[in-house]
Amino acid sequence: MTEAEEFRQYAKEAMLGSLESKDESEKRDLLELATTWSQAALLSDGVFGSSFTPSPRDADEAKAPTRS
Repeated sequence: MTEAEEFRQYAKEAMLGSLESKDESEKRDLLELATTWSQAALLSDGVFGSSFTPSPRDADEAKAPTRS
């Protein structure tokens, strides 16, 4: 299991916990935690590789400007 997959599992557990919680403050905290874990998974994909393929527009924007 990759680090990103682990982070996604943690996010899923936090989300499920928020659905089960009766306390509104705890629900909110668990949703924030799920969001944080999801962001960590996305960042981990970006750092360690991903199956995501950027669009050609994104690739053009990433190119360094050239001098004429």
